[in-house]
Amino acid sequence: MLPSHSILRRQPAGPRLDRLFATNSSNVNIAGKNIPDEVFAQIQPGKTKDFVVDLLGNPAMKTTEDNGREVWRWNYDETKTAAKTFMIFYVALDRTHTTQTDAVAFKDGVVVKTWRE
Repeated sequence: MLPSHSILRRQPAGPRLDRLFATNSSNVNIAGKNIPDEVFAQIQPGKTKDFVVDLLGNPAMKTTEDNGREVWRWNYDETKTAAKTFMIFYVALDRTHTTQTDAVAFKDGVVVKTWRE
């Protein structure tokens, strides 16, 4: 028999949530150079290679086409990952991947064309 001043506490039926397990993690991986639109827009036909290098830095890749046109490329790659785990039954994974290549074509040492791939 229980003393009259004791209180019995009953656990509700079902799973106990007083030991909830949760984790959050996020990660961003960036490679290359992200060139803002307003910066890339400054490169106009007639600008020199020196102007382009001063503005964007050295390119990741240089190629020469059969017609003698030289193309420089700056690459940018970004992957964002976010993971959330609640208990062991629910896992949410969000991932975004952004990739961009900025290209500038020169003929006789001056810009003739710019584009984004």
